[in-house]
Amino acid sequence: MNSGMKPPVIQVWFFAFCWICMMLGAAHVAAATDDAASYPRVIVAEPFIELHTGAGKGYPVYHVVDRHEWVEVLVRQGDWFKVRDRLGKEGWVLIDEMEKTLSAPGVTTQFERIKKEHFGARTYEGGINFGDFEGSAIMGVYAGLNFNDNLATELEISKATGQFTETLVARINILSNPFPTWDSAPFFTLGGGYMRNKPKSSFVFANPTSDLFASVGLGYRQYMSKRVFFRADVKQNIVFISDNNNGDFLEWKIGFSFFY
Repeated sequence: MNSGMKPPVIQVWFFAFCWICMMLGAAHVAAATDDAASYPRVIVAEPFIELHTGAGKGYPVYHVVDRHEWVEVLVRQGDWFKVRDRLGKEGWVLIDEMEKTLSAPGVTTQFERIKKEHFGARTYEGGINFGDFEGSAIMGVYAGLNFNDNLATELEISKATGQFTETLVARINILSNPFPTWDSAPFFTLGGGYMRNKPKSSFVFANPTSDLFASVGLGYRQYMSKRVFFRADVKQNIVFISDNNNGDFLEWKIGFSFFY
């Protein structure tokens, strides 16, 4: 039941997935840097602004910058901005406080907030999901790139754990988005990839198997807030087994994703 695929194929899929993840991160940093570069230095208009040690309200305030002092905007991460004052102190400030600063005398600083409209114009996305793979629990991660409003591609790696076997699934999908501007919309997938089944240790006489497969599916996205959306997928997989017998596997997943 082995199609002749060699284990190193797994490494190729893994490195390809890591490359896409790095591209996602680089795009995010670039976008944040470009946005921050539009406001390199602003003046504090309120009595003071608070600098946190990290990008979140859970991080403690360790420094304040008084009114009429300036801060330099270094980078943006979501609704948080890393800034530096004239003393060289660096910290994170929430967008609500940053919008109370002045970019010029009498001119209030304006920062773009993440809106639903950005969801329809997304370029990159990635997420984590879990569900069922023909009776086995499955969990996976994916990263995707939108070529245009209606066409996208993504790389997905999942692991299914059943009573008798563990299955590694690596897949490339092409996605069709018929309603790209909707914040709640279906989409369609067509893909294929590599599947490797490994028997659990208790089955000492069973051998691992490797096969190629194709899949077709239907999905659903629901925008939630900021850069987060809910995603659900159902796919029918056809596995090409070497003895000319094809296997059918139904798969469904739900999860949460992020877009840039």
